[in-house]
Amino acid sequence: MKHYNSHLPNLPWTHLVWSKNSIPQLSFTLWVAIQQKLPTLNRRCTTHVNATLCTLCNSQLQNHNHLFFECDYTEPLWTFLQARCGFHIKPSSWPYLINWASQHWRSNSGFYNSSTSKLALAALVYNIWMERNRRIFQRKYLSQNSLLHQTMDMIRLKFISTTLTDSPTVRRIIEEWDLPSSVIRPPAKLPDRK
Repeated sequence: MKHYNSHLPNLPWTHLVWSKNSIPQLSFTLWVAIQQKLPTLNRRCTTHVNATLCTLCNSQLQNHNHLFFECDYTEPLWTFLQARCGFHIKPSSWPYLINWASQHWRSNSGFYNSSTSKLALAALVYNIWMERNRRIFQRKYLSQNSLLHQTMDMIRLKFISTTLTDSPTVRRIIEEWDLPSSVIRPPAKLPDRK
């Protein structure tokens, strides 16, 4: 097995996508988005003049950078989630965001800063992409507020399904994400000495 993996490039952003707290469906969408391979309207051949406009704002060409960072619909979502996760950047392109996040969200930068931010990134990208698809294929629309609540609920559910060891950082997560205290793992019991 080592022979097969020896020639694969070591990408600096893989830890953003694949981590122990990741959700596979969200991670896959993020993985494709980082490589700018999602089938946005500018990547498809079409005869319709307006078919390449962003389905979220109907004002700009729909490409990866516009859809996720420049769109009037998605920009406030990024602002809110950044404030919630404690980082403040203005992503303008995938390479910029991924380079910045790869440096700042390393595993050793603390559970709250790295895991929460990675999960928030994956959840927001996934929900933006699903909203884009919902509008195209189902003609259904979610408000920004509804999409934000959906994203926040995904993050909360992941934390609820994870048992965390008590620490000041975990207490901060519980408080800021409105989680039940039952997510904290009770201290390990010492074996009885006889």
